[in-house]
Amino acid sequence: MKKLALLVGVMLVLGLAGSALAAEFKVHGDLNNRFMLYTNQAPLYSGSETAKKRNIDKDGVTEAWMDIKYRVWFEAASDDGNVKGVYAIELGAIRAGDGSTLGGSTKGGAFSGDGINIETRWAYTDFQIPGVASKARITLGLMPFKINDYFWNETAMGVRYTGTIAEPVDLTLAWIRGKESFNSSTDDKLFADLDAYTARVDVKSVKDIPFGVFVVYQGRNPQTSQYEGYAASDDYLVKNLKTVNFDLWTLGTDGQAKFGTAFVNWDLMYQTGSLTDNTSSKQDISAYFAHADIGVNIDKTRVTYTVWYASGDDSSTDDKIKNYMATDVDQTASRVLMEGGYNDDNYFTEAPYVLNKGLFLNKLAVDHKASKKLTVGAALLYLQTAENLALGGKTSKKIGTELDAYLSYQLWASTKLEVGGGYLWADDAMDYFEVASQRNGSSDTNIYRADARVRYSF
Repeated sequence: MKKLALLVGVMLVLGLAGSALAAEFKVHGDLNNRFMLYTNQAPLYSGSETAKKRNIDKDGVTEAWMDIKYRVWFEAASDDGNVKGVYAIELGAIRAGDGSTLGGSTKGGAFSGDGINIETRWAYTDFQIPGVASKARITLGLMPFKINDYFWNETAMGVRYTGTIAEPVDLTLAWIRGKESFNSSTDDKLFADLDAYTARVDVKSVKDIPFGVFVVYQGRNPQTSQYEGYAASDDYLVKNLKTVNFDLWTLGTDGQAKFGTAFVNWDLMYQTGSLTDNTSSKQDISAYFAHADIGVNIDKTRVTYTVWYASGDDSSTDDKIKNYMATDVDQTASRVLMEGGYNDDNYFTEAPYVLNKGLFLNKLAVDHKASKKLTVGAALLYLQTAENLALGGKTSKKIGTELDAYLSYQLWASTKLEVGGGYLWADDAMDYFEVASQRNGSSDTNIYRADARVRYSF
C-alpha cells in the first residue's frame, strides 16, 4: 500500500511537471523603501484621504519617518498566450516602529516585526475568446483598471472585455462593482450595490495622434432608510460616497499628439445625472474637467506646461451639484498637496481637486537628463480652487504658489535613489484647513516637505 501511495504521488508530481512545461511563469517585484526626511506639517500627512482634515498649525508640527511598500506578483501563462493568470500581494505602507493595529491585525513595523499585514492587490484571469482570430480577451477578477488618469485609474473587481473592432480601433467594455450591498431580506433592493458600466473606444494611431472616447455609468439605489449625507463624503470621490441614491454619467475623450519634438496631451470630461440623500431633495449633476500638457523636448531637456480645470460647486443649498468627481485616482502634479512626493501613501489629496470646490492648476516643469544615470527636475505651480472656500466671513480661491525639485540617480539597472521636496507659499484659501483657533481669513503658515526613496524593481 505504501509503495502504491508513493507511485501515485510520483505520478501526480510528474503530471504537474508536464503541465508546467506548457506554461510560462514570471515573478515581478516593486520593493519601495521610502523616507519622509522632514515636514513642518506632520498631521497633514498622517494618513491617506486627508483633504478633509483641518489641522495646519502655524507653530508647525515637525516629523520624519521611514516606511516600506513591497509588491510582488506572479504570472502564469499558457505557452500560446491564450490564457494568463496573475496574483499580486502587497506589504505596506508600514512605518518603522509602527506596531499599531490595522483591521484587527498588527502592522508589524515595531520590535520583532510580528504582523499580519499582507494584502491581495491583484487576482485575475485573462483569456482569449476561443474561435476569434482577432484580439478578443476577457479579464475576470481583481485587476488594474483604467478609464482615464483623472477619473478612474486603480485596482477594481469585475469583468472586462477588450477586443479589436478593426485595426487600429479597440473596444473595451466592463462591469465593475465598487461596493456590494448584500440582500438579506425580501425588502432589499436588487440594485443597491454601487455598480459601474463602462465603454471605451481607442484609436491607437492616426498620423501619430492616438485618442480615445468613453462613457461610464455609475449608480446606486439603496433603501431610503439607509441614506446618508452626501456632504459628509467630503473627499468627494465616488469610492468614498456615503450611502446615497445616485446616477452618474461621465462622457470623455483623451489623447496625445506629436509635432516633431513638441507634444500635446489632453483630457476632457463632462458629468451629468442626479443624486439624492437624506438631507435634500433630488439634485441634478452638471460638472466638467479639462486638462492639457503642452511640451517640447530639447536635446536632453523636456519643458512641459500643464493646465487643468476641475469645476467646483458654489452652493451647498441649491438643487445643483456642479463639482467634478473622480472615482479612484492617484494624482501626482503637486509634491506638497498630492502624491507627487516619494512618500506617496501620505498626502493632502489624491484627487485632481480640493473638496467640492474644484481646482485650477498651472504648472511649468523642466526635466533634464544630466547623464546616463542622473536626472534632475524642477517645477513651479500656481493653484487655486474653482469656487471660493468660506473663511469665517471671508472667501478665497487662492491656494498658493509651489516650488518642487527632485533628483533621480540610477544605482543599478533596476534600482534608483531619488530625493525631492516641495515648498508651498500658502495663500488665503489654505486658512480653511488650519486649526480652529487660527482660522482668521488669511493663511498663517507655508508648508514644506522633503522625501526620498530607494526603489528596486524586477
